[in-house]
Amino acid sequence: MVSLPIHDPVLIFAIVMSSVLIAPLFAQKLKLPGIVGLIAAGLIVGPHTFGILENDRTIELLGTIGLLYIMFEAGLEINLGEVKKNKHHSILFGLLTFSVPLVMGIFSGVYILKMNLMASVLMASLFSSHTLISFPIVSKLGLSKKSSVSTTIGATIITDTLAFLVMIVVIASNQGNLGVYFWIKLFTFSTLYVVLTGLYLPRMTRWFFRNYSSESGVEEYVFVIAVLFILAHLSHIIGLEPVIGAFLAGLVLNTLIPEKSTLMNRVQFVGSSMFIPFFLISVGMIIDVSHFFTGTGALKISLTMIIVAILSKYLAAVGFGNTVKLKKSETNLMFAMSVNQAAATLAVVMIGYRVGIFNEDILTGAIMMIVSTCFLGTIFTEKYAKEVMLENQTNYEVSDTVKTDRILIPIGGVNDYLKNLIEFAFLIKKKGSHEPLYPLTVAIDGQDVDRQILEGEGVLTKVVTHANSLQKSVIPLNRIDINVSNAIAKVIKEYRISKVIINWNKIKKSNNRVFSKVIDQSVKKSNETMYITRIIHPVGITENIFLMVPPLINRQSGFVDEFYSIIKMALSINSKLIIISDESTKGELQKIIVKNKSNLNYEFKTLNSWKVIEENLAEVIKDNDMIIQMMAKQGQLAWRLTFDRLPNKLGERFGNNNIIAVYPSCNSNSDEEFSYEKTKGDISIIRRLPKNNFMFNFSENNPEKLLKIIADKFSDERESREVYEDLKDVLKKYPVELTRETLLIHTYTKSIGDYQVYIATNKNNFIVENVKSSPKIIIVLLSPKSDPTNRHLKVLSEIVKIVTDKKMLSDILGSYSYSEFLERIKQR
Repeated sequence: MVSLPIHDPVLIFAIVMSSVLIAPLFAQKLKLPGIVGLIAAGLIVGPHTFGILENDRTIELLGTIGLLYIMFEAGLEINLGEVKKNKHHSILFGLLTFSVPLVMGIFSGVYILKMNLMASVLMASLFSSHTLISFPIVSKLGLSKKSSVSTTIGATIITDTLAFLVMIVVIASNQGNLGVYFWIKLFTFSTLYVVLTGLYLPRMTRWFFRNYSSESGVEEYVFVIAVLFILAHLSHIIGLEPVIGAFLAGLVLNTLIPEKSTLMNRVQFVGSSMFIPFFLISVGMIIDVSHFFTGTGALKISLTMIIVAILSKYLAAVGFGNTVKLKKSETNLMFAMSVNQAAATLAVVMIGYRVGIFNEDILTGAIMMIVSTCFLGTIFTEKYAKEVMLENQTNYEVSDTVKTDRILIPIGGVNDYLKNLIEFAFLIKKKGSHEPLYPLTVAIDGQDVDRQILEGEGVLTKVVTHANSLQKSVIPLNRIDINVSNAIAKVIKEYRISKVIINWNKIKKSNNRVFSKVIDQSVKKSNETMYITRIIHPVGITENIFLMVPPLINRQSGFVDEFYSIIKMALSINSKLIIISDESTKGELQKIIVKNKSNLNYEFKTLNSWKVIEENLAEVIKDNDMIIQMMAKQGQLAWRLTFDRLPNKLGERFGNNNIIAVYPSCNSNSDEEFSYEKTKGDISIIRRLPKNNFMFNFSENNPEKLLKIIADKFSDERESREVYEDLKDVLKKYPVELTRETLLIHTYTKSIGDYQVYIATNKNNFIVENVKSSPKIIIVLLSPKSDPTNRHLKVLSEIVKIVTDKKMLSDILGSYSYSEFLERIKQR
């Protein structure tokens, strides 16, 4: 026979976990929030009803952990971008939802309940605070980053801090300890605590994640939980409540734990399945409804406290909503989240009871207020959160052309960084996309193909396990083919893949390859977006993302989609986006960012020459920064030999940084995108050039003499001098290496009405400072300043077509005269 209350720890845990399982299910049957079911379960098994469990130190411990966990998750999931953007809203609502209940509480205490002023002020502080007990509801519905929710969460820390400050002052005054020393100690320690935590905890966390991150992720989880409770305890030591420290821990770690990461998933899973339900059950266990029937005093106080708490919080929310012109549903949601009284209220009333300021009737009234507000708050939160969701859904714009968002990840030989690669894939997925990932292993057909298949299946099992831990779906693929790039190309077509993420784990010093044979072939065979990644550290610890956007890449059809993907990733990991581009590209990117209407933290760095980009980056790059380079395939308008060389240079120079190269898709028929593939066979620009514009086998290897001859073709001496100086300046600062044999010198001038192109060859090479290659062909392009961008792009496209046509280059270099060149091209 089991005696009550139960003291066997195993049976206690079994009963509580059974309650955690069953109570929400019953609540759902009654169409009530699961939180209400858990509080009711605590009431049923608690000491004041059936007495199955005693509200002992074990329940108190687990309940405290749950409360701290709620505050930690709130700080972790809050949208810091929205908070910064609406910080004035958080302050305003925090002050309103604190001061309105405080004034009404003092008035009701003095004039209705006939309490003395000190007791009335302390009781009023009970109404002023609130607990985010219904936060798991909005979090589950995906509204945790909504501006109204972020404002309420930001206001919570203001109300609770001020409520605890009132409590500390009242108790110190009651004990005769309210002096100058008290205020100096409180504010000095509090300031030091917040400042030191904000400065050093992010550095420590990045260092730990960088050096001790593992495939399992256990170490990271244990680290953040240790931080949570250490900061909560330090908060208690300096005279604040532990919930303040828990919330601060969440805020500081917010930027380091991405929303779609294994670590965030584990934090939410453990909290939702164990710690937070323990807290809710512990709240129910303190309820003693029998006090209602012992006299009219407790009933009167309870009703007064319940009415004042609900009415004052509602008035504060409505006042704020009207002031900032919020929708009614969002105002109601803020009220529903802020009306819940639990942890802070319980802490204050228990302390007030222990020091003799409150009697048992106030204690009973506070408990009944907690029950009532939690019951109403959770019901209203679920109701109004769904209304907000429905309103959001009606505002979605549906594109006329629906594109799939399917990501393929060839994963052969990337076991060491598999977790980082998968999490990166989820970070760049489009918002709202439910498409699975497609991890791929390839077995090369041959004698040991069976062994390769088994190894591939083992790797795919790890990917599936990791994706399941993130509650994401994957479709694992295992292929047999003659080479990896062929397999990738076939899978792209078969599954209508939109993005490919390929791991680039080794720097290869080769003049003929950009990355490696497999990667280069894969890029060449597909028109879909390619992410070539070297991710050696968790993406979540990234402080700054340096995005390099070369000239004209923004004209490529797939650029905007990938620019948005990078913006989304920066927002998800709360990193600053530093965009490196030329001045003309900057203006167009600025328009895209403004159109995106996000709270992106970004800045531009403009440059005129990409040759010294490594040196410029070396001055500002830190170990926790990421480098992303937008790239174009050979033959496309934005392609330059300089940019092909850049990834390996960056890889060698920044060995401790995550580096990503992005090839945007190029399968659109956009008018603004021109490539060699579209103009193949068209050599009209060659045929249009007059004889004098060709200088075959130029006798001088000094290109300045060539530029002087071109400038002298202008009859006006002033114009000739200006063109020469412009061309010479471009030669020194901004020569464009189109190929290893071809150099482009390009400038704008008012002196011409149409484009002028000059081609010169030197079989013994031109000698150009600051150019690593030895060009044998120099193309000079003079562009009229008045011409539209579209026409300019077409001319550049034709020039690109010339230099990527090996037969054409051979004809130009092999000719000694204009007539010989004409004979060669007549045979084409």
